[in-house]
Amino acid sequence: MKGNEVKAAMMEEAPVVFNGIVYPKITAVIYRKAPDGVNVRVTLELLDKNRRAVVIAEAERVERAQVLSEA
Repeated sequence: MKGNEVKAAMMEEAPVVFNGIVYPKITAVIYRKAPDGVNVRVTLELLDKNRRAVVIAEAERVERAQVLSEA
């Protein structure tokens, strides 16, 4: 996910997918200085489905979950 996608998903509390697992929502965006001292790494804090733990994942590896529409 890119910056605007991350912000929208977090503010909408939309479910996201990381490593094939669906997480209910993004609870935080974390910016860390990369080891090269020049770039920034963006990681996301994802709420576990039991709502008792979080997983930290690189933003590039997270995508918004597809919501099935009911017809």
